[in-house]
Amino acid sequence: MSTTPFSPSILSAIPAFATLTSGELEAIAANVERREIRRGEILIREGELPEALYFVASGRFSVLTDRAAEPVAEIGQGQPIGEIGFFGGIPRTATVSALRDSHVLKITRDRLEHVTRSFPSFRDAVIRSLANRLAESNRIEKQPIIPRTIAVVFAGEGPASSHFLEALREVFIARARTLFLTQRALEERFPGSSLDDAEISVWLNSLEVDAEFIFYVADPTPTEWTRKCIRQADLLLLVAAAGAGTGINQCERLACSLHPPGARRLVLVHEARTDVAKGTRSWLRERDVFMHHHVAMQDTADIERLYRFLSGRAVGFVAGGGGAFGSAHLGVYKALREIGADIDFFGGTSVGAAMTAALAAGMDAHRVDNGTHNIFVKHRVFKRYTLPYYALINHKVFDRALKAEYGDTAIEDLWKPFFAVSANLSKKDIMVHRRGPVWEAIRASSSIPGLLPPFFSDRGEMLVDGGIVDTVPLTAMKALKAGPNVIVALPTDTPKTYDVDYHAIPTLREAIIAALNPFKKRKPRQIPSIVQVIILSMTANRRQDLPLTGTDLLMQPKLAPDIHWFSWERHTEVLTCAYRDAVAALRAGLAQADPRVLAVISATKADNRRRLEPPLPGNEQSRYTSSLAQEAPVTP
Repeated sequence: MSTTPFSPSILSAIPAFATLTSGELEAIAANVERREIRRGEILIREGELPEALYFVASGRFSVLTDRAAEPVAEIGQGQPIGEIGFFGGIPRTATVSALRDSHVLKITRDRLEHVTRSFPSFRDAVIRSLANRLAESNRIEKQPIIPRTIAVVFAGEGPASSHFLEALREVFIARARTLFLTQRALEERFPGSSLDDAEISVWLNSLEVDAEFIFYVADPTPTEWTRKCIRQADLLLLVAAAGAGTGINQCERLACSLHPPGARRLVLVHEARTDVAKGTRSWLRERDVFMHHHVAMQDTADIERLYRFLSGRAVGFVAGGGGAFGSAHLGVYKALREIGADIDFFGGTSVGAAMTAALAAGMDAHRVDNGTHNIFVKHRVFKRYTLPYYALINHKVFDRALKAEYGDTAIEDLWKPFFAVSANLSKKDIMVHRRGPVWEAIRASSSIPGLLPPFFSDRGEMLVDGGIVDTVPLTAMKALKAGPNVIVALPTDTPKTYDVDYHAIPTLREAIIAALNPFKKRKPRQIPSIVQVIILSMTANRRQDLPLTGTDLLMQPKLAPDIHWFSWERHTEVLTCAYRDAVAALRAGLAQADPRVLAVISATKADNRRRLEPPLPGNEQSRYTSSLAQEAPVTP
């Protein structure tokens, strides 16, 4: 920990100081100490007495308590550190350490009292800032942190893709205040200086005041610059040519030793887009990452999608369970595509998983509808009954139909990210499927207890229909990405009462006698069948308290009242009705400037993409480095 000088302008980027005048900022700066905290260094320890309040000038910190095995929070630029103990007069409630090289502003209790006596507005500003922080921490859902500094580290055994870097740079600079830095840029700004000089650290951190993103492009080898890039980064972007060898190189090994899996993303660069990517499993077997992204270099579509993920603008499509109502997902998706919106991430439960897996593979709505016909109408998978020892339905027919439609495609080879949800009865918890064969994830997510036998994983875990734990898996989606979502909640069968004489329900003997007696008139029974009872039980716990935020668009298609869970022969009718309903809702939303509709459409407007031209021959890496050096700012 070291003390470094700073300009009062640094204070203006912190919410607690943002409303103060330049004169007030200068006076406060004289009472505040700026400190450099190196990656891994502990700033405060749980149980210590609070001597000072800190604000993050740049960098990121991890919050860990003795009661939790994993960090409970992260603290980024502009946020306070240690405010609970400081204002409450109690020992520190957590240990806070630097996730990367960072700078904090420290103000002691006596200095704070001195400043607030001179500037009463400062105390009010601090209190407002802390109140906002508390409100933010009490949000229903926890979403991934948006990185400010990103280290680009080349992965695998193949050469670096300068073509990808050029395209990445163009997309980010066109959409956000972005800087790309290389060692050459720094050498031109600070000739003859060591990368560990305090002057360089101050300059690099000061860039974060104005820039939304700073990319540190590491060298192909573990040089001092590469180490600096890794120490400065909130996020590792591991970039590899998809066809190269998957072995971990020295730079990756160094980077992964300093960044946990949750701060790593893998980008696999492909020359062109095929039906599915290939070989992703080998890459993921070698390295543990939070998420991977496939990028085809024939246009900018995938790089724009990567931008949305990194900037917290990726659009999710969350598809709920609901039997034959599931074709409604296709109608909503078709309507979204026709108004120019795109989807970046798909996730679903039960039939929602089946529909969204196909959409993530790049199929259009009508092609998926044909698959629905093959599985549920042509093969009649839910009408193939068997001896009800393990379940009512012959699961092998269902399995064969799923394999025929989805083949041997793995989730990790889909061009767009996808997950399915099942209930893990072995662990009594929700299971989010993000790897493995697509058909197996769908099979597990659709294992309605009683109708189908459970699906068993390679680890022996018993998995059943995800509707038991989360019919509409919005929480799972929010845990994997920030940004707007389209949520499709399917209807259930119309509520009804039953004119049933409970005491007239026949025993086995009575039922057999009645069935064998040709002279006895059989009155149609109103008693629900075992299948109906199972389905009604599955939908009884459907949650009504979805964690919706201001950019989440909930779609609840209106369908014909006589359609029910097993009306599979009417799948195209369901698609059409949902499509018309969604078109009307989206048009109304656009006309009224509904922020939820605008958030979804503006984030992914499809006409933003353009074709990428192949790079010119020559020394591409040196040309790329040169262009970055020329663009790098010479003043903070």
